[in-house]
Amino acid sequence: MREATRFTVVEMSGSRHEMGVQYGRQCKKLIRSVAKAFDSMLVPEEYREEAREVAKGALSHVKAEAPELIEEVEGIAEGCGLPFEDVFRLSCSQELNSWQGCMRKRPINTIVDECTTIAAERNGSSLVAWNMDWWIRWQPYMVLLHGQPDDGARFLSFAIAGSVGRPGLSENISVGANFLPYRAAPEFAAGGPDWAGAGIPYSFTARMLLAQESTAEALKMLKRTKRMACLNYTLGDLGGEICCVETMPEHIAVLRPKDGYITHSNSYHAPEFGGMTMAERAERDPRCHRAWEVLGRRPKPLSRADIYAAQRSHFPGQSTGVCVHTQGERPSITLLSFVGDVQAQTIWAAYGSPCEHQFLRYDL
Repeated sequence: MREATRFTVVEMSGSRHEMGVQYGRQCKKLIRSVAKAFDSMLVPEEYREEAREVAKGALSHVKAEAPELIEEVEGIAEGCGLPFEDVFRLSCSQELNSWQGCMRKRPINTIVDECTTIAAERNGSSLVAWNMDWWIRWQPYMVLLHGQPDDGARFLSFAIAGSVGRPGLSENISVGANFLPYRAAPEFAAGGPDWAGAGIPYSFTARMLLAQESTAEALKMLKRTKRMACLNYTLGDLGGEICCVETMPEHIAVLRPKDGYITHSNSYHAPEFGGMTMAERAERDPRCHRAWEVLGRRPKPLSRADIYAAQRSHFPGQSTGVCVHTQGERPSITLLSFVGDVQAQTIWAAYGSPCEHQFLRYDL
């Protein structure tokens, strides 16, 4: 029997500052706890002072493109009683991980088993799914933000407590994401010392995408902005347009579905980025290939149950797979799984490993 564990839902409404204050007050203990451990969890001691400056560099980019999210951060800081800088840095975890990987010239620091995404066309609309895979130490800090801003669309966004959010669902679009090996530009190799500098961090990018009215508008947003980490964003809107968008700091490549669905994990697939062919993915990007394989055997159009099966799947004869369970110095699991149904305005989410937990309903 799978466990039925619900996320802590953070209710936020009103102005952006008011929303932030509500968030900070509701999650004060969690935010202060993760802020205390944040630097030691992500950055070796010899890089910590410099890492703080790296995170600060993102501030001007976010102010220029999404000043409303800065207002939220200011509110969170007020609500939990921490300095603005310490709270802002909580939305820069992927960026600091990538940056210190470049500094140390260690590819392992720019990519681990971090997330699988799926999108499927369904009844003229979209289903978008996300497995968030990362170090098990993050599990106690995961919350679900339910935002109802005065000046924008309602949203559900998963977050590490204190950050502005990650993928989720809004009135018009659903977003998934998965980390990619850091490359400053297409001509640079992954895992090297090349760093493109400041840009918009992933957490802010995810929230900006949730504010878009369609997949087409989301693509325009990604084209005009500079980012600070390399990720694939998987998108699906109310009208049924789905795609994956591989992003580097100033470059994007769009991948379209085949047979009404698409899967992605932690490697480049786009030809313009020297991406893997489908044949190569079976060996070198096995979680993406496993999800694609499971869904390929299901009748079309795909249902939520079909996508759950892919999200819960393990490699044959192994205890890990799309649903991640890895050991080592920093054990990783699938911290959460969701399927966002844009038409139904509902997200179905499993808290923890989906092979062990039920998908429970959260309405927008």
